[in-house]
Amino acid sequence: MRSISIKMGLWMLVGFITFFLLMFMMGLGHRIELRVFNGIIHISCLYLAIKSYRELHPETVGDPISGVAQGVMASLIGILGFTLFMTIFLSVDTNLMAEIRKGSPVAIYLEPFTVSLFILAEGIVISVIGSYILTRILDMKISRVEH
Repeated sequence: MRSISIKMGLWMLVGFITFFLLMFMMGLGHRIELRVFNGIIHISCLYLAIKSYRELHPETVGDPISGVAQGVMASLIGILGFTLFMTIFLSVDTNLMAEIRKGSPVAIYLEPFTVSLFILAEGIVISVIGSYILTRILDMKISRVEH
């Protein structure tokens, strides 16, 4: 479980950072709606982590807790790493931080750390919900193949 989590969590982290840096270099780093693509990276890595775990441990099929745990463990590596990266990045790039503040009704409370906490919270919610849904979908697919 740990090796799959580490591997997929690191792929997730690389995906998040690479996508962010590409968008930033293209002048689109301030476009918050591009987070949708982070969701695609996130869900793809969750799917691969849970699928790999199910293939390695077929006895866990039908146990949603093991699938969700696998997905959340992988996500925590990617999300915590990206949260740390964004905290540092926003501390260094004051222009991007100013852009984020400009578009927010709670601008006076936004600092690099608090912005990163929003990233962390959003990532955890996506991890739990996405892992549960993907686990159920994968388990249904596997059950159909077996019958």
